[in-house]
Amino acid sequence: METFVQAALQNGFSVVVAAFLLLRMERELRGLREAIDRLRYCQSCRFAPLVREDGEGR
Repeated sequence: METFVQAALQNGFSVVVAAFLLLRMERELRGLREAIDRLRYCQSCRFAPLVREDGEGR
């Protein structure tokens, strides 16, 4: 029983750390995607308003 608890704690810790890092990285990736979309917009059409995927303009 002790080895089972120890193995669960070791594997559980790895899963929690990976989940934490993925959640933090998701915000950064979203910002990067928005920056890339802005750059794409700048190259193709400078005079039209930028409209995001959710329909709101900037």
